[in-house]
Amino acid sequence: MYVELQNINKKFGNFQAADNVSFSIEKGKLIGLLGPSGSGKTTILRMIAGLETPDCGDIIINGQRVNNLPASRRGIGFVFQNYALFRYMTVFDNIAFGLEVQKKEKAYIKQRVTELIRLVGLDGLEKRRPHQLSGGQKQRVAFARALAPSPHLLLLDEPFAAIDAKIRKELRTWLRETINKVGITSIFVTHDQEEAVEVADEIIITNSGRIEQIGTPIDIYKNPATPFAAKFIGESIVVEDYGRFHGFETNEDYSKAILRPEFVRVTKTDQEIYPHASEHGTVEDIFFRGSVLELRLSVGGLKLISYRSLEDDALAVGEEVSVLIYRLYLYNDRQVHLVENSAFKANDAFTI
Repeated sequence: MYVELQNINKKFGNFQAADNVSFSIEKGKLIGLLGPSGSGKTTILRMIAGLETPDCGDIIINGQRVNNLPASRRGIGFVFQNYALFRYMTVFDNIAFGLEVQKKEKAYIKQRVTELIRLVGLDGLEKRRPHQLSGGQKQRVAFARALAPSPHLLLLDEPFAAIDAKIRKELRTWLRETINKVGITSIFVTHDQEEAVEVADEIIITNSGRIEQIGTPIDIYKNPATPFAAKFIGESIVVEDYGRFHGFETNEDYSKAILRPEFVRVTKTDQEIYPHASEHGTVEDIFFRGSVLELRLSVGGLKLISYRSLEDDALAVGEEVSVLIYRLYLYNDRQVHLVENSAFKANDAFTI
């Protein structure tokens, strides 16, 4: 493994920012540290970078324990959330800064910076200063500057947080493609699960200073390992009396259930396919979400969400509908268990 954290603990006063954190990362992987505010993800990143020191435990990079190694000697490139560009330097000079600190020859600096400007798509902007750049362009400069000294590991702290939504989506694809071209092991922090799912090879979910789950985006989404992961990933609704739904029986080992929008299928009442497995509901609101419609439903007093294709027959607010709930995650304090609606045939089950 290229990066390893072994039993890392870190406290700030009474706040436990890292609680016995252990994980390992393969060389060349793009890893997303995902979690809510205060979950410890940025502290973990800063300890890897050498900007914070763990109270105990080991940080190993490329086989070397680096706990006592200064940040400048860890071979790490760091991209900050606010870019941290030098205001009075040009794009070229910002990118060249780390190479000049290393006292590289001018010919090499020019070659390396020109190469990176081309890589990040900033040709023609070499002489501009930060105030003359868009948010996306500033982020590309920060990325190129971090890559300039040829680091072995790249760390990015919420790299898209200061960028508007449309550009942020474009930069996600750009970042993944660029890192794949460079082939550098990379870790980025985010609280945006959509961002993590789109960009990362693997996701590490953090919560209250602990690691909740590690896996590929698809694996984590389809197979949450803990109640927190199941509730945090996706647009989840907690249901306490899930045994009232057709096709589900209360399990004494699991007190609650999690219901996601994609586990719910809505049809007009005259198009109902599974009458013995479906609930009666009412459409309370409809939102256009670009490629789909988001339905807000009321089913026996419970508020549910479902998605509906634009190609399906139109529904109206206030319309009575048939609601098929075909899957639930049951959970207790420690475990998550996926169950299917037993009231319709297995070969008719929907998949996500």
